[in-house]
Amino acid sequence: MSKRILIVEDDTSIRELLVELLESEGYFVSSAVNGLEGLKQLETESNPNLILIDLMMPVMDGYTFRSEQLKNNAWAKIPTVVMSAEANAKEKLKSYNITAFLSKPVELDTILQTVERYSN
Repeated sequence: MSKRILIVEDDTSIRELLVELLESEGYFVSSAVNGLEGLKQLETESNPNLILIDLMMPVMDGYTFRSEQLKNNAWAKIPTVVMSAEANAKEKLKSYNITAFLSKPVELDTILQTVERYSN
């Protein structure tokens, strides 16, 4: 059975590239354009093996998404990798218990290695 990945990213070109890349590697990928849509997917779909999330998004940013995710015991256990170009983001995320941080721009090989490593 394919591992499920949820991508929460407002940039259409990045989101579509990640979906295409991960699907070509055999992952089942769903995506959301902001944190609120990502939470709705967690509510209605089976839990993914991994979440890849951006921080700076309209409607609901990645920080708020992660805070809401941590309130639900089942969702809190999902490995969550943050991708961001925001200055000082890694420092700000220390209390959010994230699995990994990738600084944008991210090499595609790095994304694949990270997904493979943490989606078990």
